[in-house]
Parts: sequence; C-alpha cells; structure tokens
Amino acid sequence: MRILSIQIKNFKRFKDLSVPDWDGELPEGLILIKGPNSTGKSTLFEAILWGLWGPDAVEATNEDVVNFTSTHCEVNIVFEVEKMVYKMQRQFDKADRMSVTLFFRKGTAWKRLAHKISEVKDKLNEILNLDIKQALDTLLVRQGEVARIALARPAELRKLLGEIYNIEFVRLMTNQLEYLESELGNRIAALDSDYVRPEHIEDEIRRTRAKMESIEETLKKKEAKIEELGTQLEGLPALERLSAIRDIESEVDDRRTELEHATRARDQYLEEAGLAGADERIISKRLSSLEKETDKLQAEREDIKDKVSEIDREVGSISGMSSDLQKKVDTLQIDNASSESDQTECPTCSKPLSLDERDQIIRDYKSKIGGSKARKKELTTKRATLMGESKQIESRLRSIDTIMRAVQRIGTKQGEVDSAKAKMEQCESRLIEAVQQTGEEDLKALLAKYKVKTLVELEKLVLKLSKDHEGEQRAIDSDKEAIEERNQEIEDYIKKVTKMKEIEAEISDTKSLLTHTQYVRRKLVSGFLADYVIQKRLIGIIRGATNEYVRAFTNGQYSSIDLVSKAATGRSGAGLVLQVRDDRDSATKKSSQLSFGDRTAISLALRLGISRTMSSIRPMKESPAVSPRVRCVMLDEPLAGLDKSRRLEVVRNLINDQSFRQIFLITHTDVQDWDGVSVIDVQASGSTSTAILTVDSGA
Repeated sequence: MRILSIQIKNFKRFKDLSVPDWDGELPEGLILIKGPNSTGKSTLFEAILWGLWGPDAVEATNEDVVNFTSTHCEVNIVFEVEKMVYKMQRQFDKADRMSVTLFFRKGTAWKRLAHKISEVKDKLNEILNLDIKQALDTLLVRQGEVARIALARPAELRKLLGEIYNIEFVRLMTNQLEYLESELGNRIAALDSDYVRPEHIEDEIRRTRAKMESIEETLKKKEAKIEELGTQLEGLPALERLSAIRDIESEVDDRRTELEHATRARDQYLEEAGLAGADERIISKRLSSLEKETDKLQAEREDIKDKVSEIDREVGSISGMSSDLQKKVDTLQIDNASSESDQTECPTCSKPLSLDERDQIIRDYKSKIGGSKARKKELTTKRATLMGESKQIESRLRSIDTIMRAVQRIGTKQGEVDSAKAKMEQCESRLIEAVQQTGEEDLKALLAKYKVKTLVELEKLVLKLSKDHEGEQRAIDSDKEAIEERNQEIEDYIKKVTKMKEIEAEISDTKSLLTHTQYVRRKLVSGFLADYVIQKRLIGIIRGATNEYVRAFTNGQYSSIDLVSKAATGRSGAGLVLQVRDDRDSATKKSSQLSFGDRTAISLALRLGISRTMSSIRPMKESPAVSPRVRCVMLDEPLAGLDKSRRLEVVRNLINDQSFRQIFLITHTDVQDWDGVSVIDVQASGSTSTAILTVDSGA
C-alpha cells in the first residue's frame, strides 16, 4: 500500500488541509514530518488511521476528533494497492453520525465500491489481506514503542512480540481460555450466590415443622369450637324464619295501633253522643229523642222570637208616645216662661188653656211619661229574659246538632274498629302459626326459651353465632391452607437440600476445571508460545531482518542481535532476553548493559525488522500463506534519545531502505540539509495547524 494524498477537514487542529496541496501525489521513500511540539504531527497519523479504519484505530471517540469550532469532520485518503487506486471517504456529523464510502478509480472517474461501515471494513481487509490490528502493527510504530522494546523485561518482551505478530491461534486459544476462566468464575460466583448449606435448610425444615405442629394444635381447638357453635345453631330458628316472624309481629303491632286509633275515635264520638255503647237500637233511640227535642226547642225558639217581636213593637210605641208627650211638656213649659199672659194654647188642639189647665195637662203628661218608662223597663227586662232563653235554646240546638253528628258517625267508626280488629286477629293468627313452626306454642314461649326479651335480640343472637361459625370456618380453612403451605415448604426444602448437594458438587467440579484451565493457559499455552512459536520460528526470521538495521544504525559496532529464553541464560522464569554482539569489544551483551542511545538504536532496528517481516512471516507451518499488502510504515518520534550523528545515520539508511515503499517519520529534531528527504512541515497558526509538503528533488 502506498498513500497518495490526504484531505482533512475539521479534524482536531486541522480545519482544511490537503497533502500535497497541489494536483499531485505523495512520493515514495522517506517522508519526514517535522515541526514544533503540539502542532499536530501525530494528529496527521491519527487522521490517516481514522480515515482508513475509523475510531477503532485511534485513542479518541468520534466526538473527540471533531474540531471544537465545528460539528462535523471529514477525511479522504487516496491510496494505491497493486496498481489499483482507491479512495476512502469517512465523515462524521454529531447529528447524522458516521458515514463512510470506499471508491476505486476507473480511468479519471471514481466508482463506489462499498458504502456501509461493515461492507467497507470487509472490503478493506480483502484489499490489504489483513485485519485492522495486523495492519496497525505493520503500519504504525507508536510513539514510545521503541523505548518500550528497549526497556522491556524478558516476560514483557516475549508478550510484546506475541502481540505485534498477532499469532492468531495462540491468541484465540488464550482468549478462549481466558473467556472460559471468566465463565467458570462467573459460574462459581453464581453457584455460590445460590448455594445454602444443607444444615441451614434442615434447620428451616425443623422450624417449619414446629410451626405446622403449632398450627395443627390450634386447628383442633378451632374445630372443637366450630362443632359447638354448629350444635348451638342447630337448636336455633333460622334467621330467615325469625325475620318473617318479626315482620308479622311488626304487622300485628301496626294493626293493634290501627285498632287503638279507631277505638279512641269511636269512644270519642260515643262520649260526645252521651252513649255507653254503639248498639244500633240505642243509637236509633238516641237519634229519635234528639230529633224530638230539637223540634220542641225550635218551636220554643219561634215562640220566643214572636214574643220578643211583640215586646219590641210595644217598646217602640211607648218610646214614640213618651217622646211626643215630652215635646208637648217642653212646649208648654217654654210658653209659660216666655208669656206675659195668664193663658196659653193646648199643644194638641190649640185650645186656650188657663194656667191651671196648663199645669194640669203638664202633670198629666208627665204622669203618662213616668208610666211609660215603667212599662218600658218591664218590657226590656222581659225581653232580656226571653233572649237569654233563646240563647240557651240555640246552644242546646247546636249541642244537639253535634251530638247527632257524633251519633251518626259512631256507626262508621264502629265499622273501622271492627275492620281493624279483624285484621289484627288475622295477623295474630299468622304470628302464632309462624311461631309454632319453630316448635314453640307462642312468641312468649319462643323468647323465654332463649332467654331474650325481643325477636331483635334473638336475631342478634343467631346472627352472632352464625358470624362466629363463619369466622371459625374461615380460620380453619386458613389454617388448613397454612398447613398445606408448610407441607409444600418442607417438600421444597427437601428438594433444595438435594439441589444444594448437587450445587456443592458442581462448585467443586467447576473449581477443579478452573484450576486446570488456568494451568493450561499459564503453563502450557504460554510456554508453547515462548518455546516453540517465538524461539523456534520467529527469532531466526527476526534476526535475519534486523541485523542489517543494527549494523547500519550503530556504524557497524554491533553486528547482530539474538533473542534467547530466560532459562537459557541461567535465570528462572519465562521470557526472552535481548542480546547483541558488540564487535568492538568482541563480546555478547544484554540490552541492560548498553547505553541508552545504543539501546534505542537497536530497539528501532528490531522494530523495523519486525515491521519488515510482517508482510511475509508465517509463525506456524500451518499458518495461511496470505501476503499482506501493506508496505509502508509510520514512525512516531522514534529518534528521541539518539545523538545527531546517529540520527543522521538512521535517516540515511531509511532513505535507502527498499523494504518499504513509504516511510513516514515524525520528528521535531533538526534534519536540515539531509539530501533525498521529502518533508511535510507542520506549523501552528492560532488555534489551527497547516502542513506543507516539500518534495526533495532527489526523492
């Protein structure tokens, strides 16, 4: 694979970047990426990895790679594999999420090859002949990885080689065993959480049986009580019968009340009529007597009226005569007083009268007037007497009229009395009949039998006994259910004891299997990885690919490296020891005996040798012979710790290295005046960064 161009938009510090920034392609060979710290050199590698493989290839989420001034980012990588040109276009929008499309170039046009994330991933693996992890281990030497190799302990070095070479079957076996260990551990934990010691369950069985026995004792008492209540209820009338009797009794009371009301009304009329009884003959005689008395009184009343009228006429006549005589007297007396003559005229006939005659006439008139007053008074007294008698007659007539009406109503009221009495007697008969159905002669005997005063009290007694009986029955049913539940609990506990013994055996077997699995993973598989795969297959291949770099990076001082087992050095434990031949001292030295610069140079040589072998190595004879198509490498700050002359020697050798079509080298050290090196210069500009490609004329 050769990367031809990179286009970046809103990816971390890069707002809008094209490398190269003209219509051309990135060159082959060494490409130096330089610039001050924190300008975005490593970000350029991240953009390439993210563009090709997405967020799984970088240590950042999709949201984290988007420039803080934007909500989306885009990376386009144009690359060549075996003369076919492809373009990977990957976009991320915080609203629309991820989209990715893989194109291939046909003539001058781009044709879509895949556009779904999974399809693009599978197609890229097919094009490169390796998956993402193998690709990253082949393509990228991460920052600090060279120092990690240089400082690795034997066990770490062995593990590191296994990770880099991605020895699949061993990794899968180890992963499977680790997964099995995890599952076994989870299974043991789950079994432990379910496990209860059988003796604890047996304690529960004993407690449950004790509870059941207590319930059974209580149940016996309740059954005796309900039997007693049943016996009592059997001797008592049914509530329905008592309710019917009480209804009839209430009806009897109502009829009795009606009879009392009718009797009182009849007796009142008898009293008004002055009768002792309501016999029809007595009533008839009484009516006849009253009618005769009425006729007599009415005749007397008419006679009195006539006499009063006659008195009134006579009194009127006397009053008129007296008034006329008084006027004459008054006239004679007035004339006598005003006349100077000894004579006057008669007021009746105008005859001349002498004084004596006049006086005599006056005396006669006054005498008559006096007599009239006496008569009038006599008549008035008589009239008052007659009027008194008339009032007495009227009063007696009204009394007779009232009596007669009372007498006339006695018959009706007597009918009402007879009807009410008949109804009451009928109800009483029904009451006696209803009571006798209970086995008692009458209501009084029924109440006396159960020592109560009223039917209501008897009903309450029956109701209470019925409710007590029902309550006891519910309690008995509840106790029986509780006994069944306790029995079921005991059965469940017995089954649980058996289950716990099975779990106990399963825990023991699972723990044994876990111990065995751990032994297989830690001893057998790990030992096989170290003893066979690495020591007998990889070391020779690595040595052949690395020694060329070792001699070049150390000016020939060190001629070869070797990886030997820790046991071969006389030390206990598993792992690999990195040894190097120092031709100047004619000695084989361990990495810990080298200077930091020498260790860094040799570690870089080892890492490049490893990347160089990744395209063709087969750790196992049976490993598939698939040739990966990644022949470029990205080195992130590998020169730290090297002096200027050694850096120059490393770069010079990388320029001439034909093992890779492209080598991207990030450094912030001074590399000016190095011929044959193309440079991508990364510089900060405010909160963003730019990158300019300068292609060396010799590149």
